[in-house]
Amino acid sequence: MRFATDTTLGKLGRHLRAAGFDTLCQHQCRRGDFFDTVEADRVILTRTTAVKVRFKSRPLVFIRNNDPFQQMMQVVRELGIGQSDLRPFSRCLECNMVISQVGRDAVRGRVPDYVWQRHQTFHACGKCRRIYWAGSHHDRMCNRLAAIPRQKEKTHER
Repeated sequence: MRFATDTTLGKLGRHLRAAGFDTLCQHQCRRGDFFDTVEADRVILTRTTAVKVRFKSRPLVFIRNNDPFQQMMQVVRELGIGQSDLRPFSRCLECNMVISQVGRDAVRGRVPDYVWQRHQTFHACGKCRRIYWAGSHHDRMCNRLAAIPRQKEKTHER
């Protein structure tokens, strides 16, 4: 499942990327008619009524809540996403590329010394070179992702 979020849903986009979903975020793209240029199989996530009306023939979820976690839970419910659909921490939160594990020595000097001393496992983005490790935000996101149902329960609400 792949997504495209409008400018008002930047945090939701990052949550979806953290869950492992390929997610394009309008605020990161400099294309004029963003939703016209994204692939037709991407689910459009929007809070804008004009976008909802204009792209009603495309897969779309109209987001109602202000809280990013509640927004994600709405997407999960409406699209029937389950635990088996998740690939946590497999994408770069900044540029959406798939990240890969790198050797500890490869990140020495690129992360704070205390991080390098405390952690054994690191991942990096091949595009933007951002480095990831399991810090406190990792634990919080794991707890949030645990709230996603184990089995898919599709609803037809949109």
